[in-house]
Amino acid sequence: MIFNTLYIVSSLFALIRGGAPERIGAIILIAGFQLSAWVVEPMHSRFAGVEWPMFAVDAAAFAALYILSLVTTRYWPAWMAAIQLCVALSHLSGLRLEIIPWAYGTVVAVWAYAMLVMLAIATWRHRQRIRRYGTDPAWCWELPLAYRAGAPHDGHLDIAGRNVNT
Repeated sequence: MIFNTLYIVSSLFALIRGGAPERIGAIILIAGFQLSAWVVEPMHSRFAGVEWPMFAVDAAAFAALYILSLVTTRYWPAWMAAIQLCVALSHLSGLRLEIIPWAYGTVVAVWAYAMLVMLAIATWRHRQRIRRYGTDPAWCWELPLAYRAGAPHDGHLDIAGRNVNT
């Protein structure tokens, strides 16, 4: 019940009030959670070994979040991709027969809460930047050339790449 509430609230918040990266992140999480629900093993055999379909879903979600982190100006996709990689790799713990199924399941499931909270905070921070600055560039190619070259956000670089404000 708690997870479903957090899932619905954070996803809707990101989809309605988030910028493009937050909406894409919400879509990645929604797709991952829904695909997971479709491929999940029956409860009596859960976490008895590697759940390869779940591993594939989590690995695909990691790849999508990683690609998002490469093209956006936000930091949260990199953190979320790192968490998702931990989730995907934790499925491999099923290769060890002495792993307690409860521990395997907890490690896989607990990170979903953190990612939903992270998505809600990212959306809230996006709304703050919009209120404060009137804009919030979503993609690295939307940033000024001087900023991408290493100048401060309000600075300018000369032809040699030196800051002309100092």
